[in-house]
Amino acid sequence: MANETSASHATAVSAASPAPGRTDGATRDTERERERELVVRAQAGDQRAIRALYLLHANTVFRCAIMPLIRDRNLAEDLLADTFVRAIENLHRFTWQGKGLLPWLIRIGKNLCLDHLRKAGRTTAWPEGFEQQIPDLSDSNAESLLGRAELSDLLRERISTCMTDLNPRYRRVLELRMIEKRSRQDAASELDVTIGTLDVLLFRACKSFRKVYARHYGEGGEGPEFTSA
Repeated sequence: MANETSASHATAVSAASPAPGRTDGATRDTERERERELVVRAQAGDQRAIRALYLLHANTVFRCAIMPLIRDRNLAEDLLADTFVRAIENLHRFTWQGKGLLPWLIRIGKNLCLDHLRKAGRTTAWPEGFEQQIPDLSDSNAESLLGRAELSDLLRERISTCMTDLNPRYRRVLELRMIEKRSRQDAASELDVTIGTLDVLLFRACKSFRKVYARHYGEGGEGPEFTSA
């Protein structure tokens, strides 16, 4: 099954998402019921149902759970395949609660990415770089409730979500200076701007990041829930 998943995941990732349209409650209920039936069949070992679930959710899992954390596309595609292999192995443990399979798949994908980053020794790079940009990081209650490692993982997930919402130019300058730790000269050369312009761009990017973070999470907020819409 792992080989079959690996062979087909590139097709699912590259497939265009359906154009947004107006979906009434009855249509959503029908889609949810169809997905629930696919899950039941997949739990019984139906390979066609497993493939249908993969094609239904692979693109969203790739965009929302994996690519925000993993920059190398080949590695990201491997982790997507691993996500579905792990999901298939544990599908008997999944209990339908009306929200569909996607939130569960998102969680598996994120955990696999974080495990990979942790083993590669890259688990603290993002929170350290963004520490002063995140409004509630200094909240003492956060550290009393979460261990340092858990706090880092939580922040990394939040940062990934916010980065995907930024203007691409702002996102890139933050990546260069705060994540990749590039010098001002190197970052300016990469973006083909002067150092003075880079500083202005970084200032605006940080300001934009703080606004996006506050919009998603506020003070102690939970952030958005991924859906298949």
